[in-house]
Amino acid sequence: MSLFSAETTIALAEPEAVLAPLCEHLVEHGARIAREGGEVAILLDGGKALLRSGTGELVVSITAPDLASLQDMKRAIASHVVEFAPAGERPTILWVGDGAAPSLPPEFRVLTVTGTELVTPHMKRIRLSGTDLARYASLEALHVRLFFPPDASVEPAWPMLGADGLLQQPPPEQRPAIRKYTIREIDAAAGTLAIDFVLHEDAGPGSAFAARAVVGDRIGMAGPGGRGLKPAERYVFLCDETGLPAVSRMLENLPAQTVGLVFIEVDGAAEEQQLAAPEGVSIHWLHRDGQQKGAESPLVAAFDALVWKAEGPETYLWSATENEAFRHIRAAARQRLRPGRDQHLVVSYWRAGLSEEQHAAEKKAAARAA
Repeated sequence: MSLFSAETTIALAEPEAVLAPLCEHLVEHGARIAREGGEVAILLDGGKALLRSGTGELVVSITAPDLASLQDMKRAIASHVVEFAPAGERPTILWVGDGAAPSLPPEFRVLTVTGTELVTPHMKRIRLSGTDLARYASLEALHVRLFFPPDASVEPAWPMLGADGLLQQPPPEQRPAIRKYTIREIDAAAGTLAIDFVLHEDAGPGSAFAARAVVGDRIGMAGPGGRGLKPAERYVFLCDETGLPAVSRMLENLPAQTVGLVFIEVDGAAEEQQLAAPEGVSIHWLHRDGQQKGAESPLVAAFDALVWKAEGPETYLWSATENEAFRHIRAAARQRLRPGRDQHLVVSYWRAGLSEEQHAAEKKAAARAA
């Protein structure tokens, strides 16, 4: 099998002081470290990097079975060299070999709109086409990052990998807005997928794009990420409109013998959808009936009313809601779920009054504090 390869020599005042934390950090991301003669070998996701420190320099050579793995390894090495370099020292990195020319990141795809469909009055399905979509078909990682150009009338400018292997962002005036969404349907062999968008009056970049999308429009996609479906004997799903595409996709892919409960909060009967699910899974629609979205979610009452028996099948709880409902359900789940018997993923998809960037920053700060 032919391998892809790349090399660089990086001038560093103290290369060993950078190499040690670089290796330690990559181990946290699943890398294996070994000594091969006077070199350090880093094995990560199919790629192999050999690093040798000399007087005032760090020499790096990488091999990988495909170009995507090579680019991933180049970015991992380069980003951590920059991160761990002494304060005031900005290393110059220039890779030679395969993939040296500027290119899209290996996990990035450009998608073209092929059709649109209004599923409910406030849910619009956008159908798209792209190439090499197999990595996005997993049910274990449901989320993708979508890149929305600021102006549909101009040529999109996407993030690119530079000669240093690092991500180069477009100029601010051309920079796409990035939002997380869930793939609703995907046919990797056909190169097609669909994403459902909630339409808002106070539309963010995603909702605004969906409202105006026409055949031929282009967006970017990167990923996948997040956590998704886990094997279990019984399932309990709770979500509002933002989590509905993920729940719908998981329900369609459950084994025929699956049992469980699904609670979905929407504004009213007009927002209900026909969902495919195993016969043993019952679906309950909860209506806000004009109540402000995110206020006193009926999902909280639905979860509190569940009978969680001391014995019974192993259960997987999956919940995606507004932040206040998330906090209540997460706290209650930790009290009620049986250790060693039940698993759960309880997440906050949004927070009333905050943009996605603000909510993401708030969650990161809470994680750091924890």
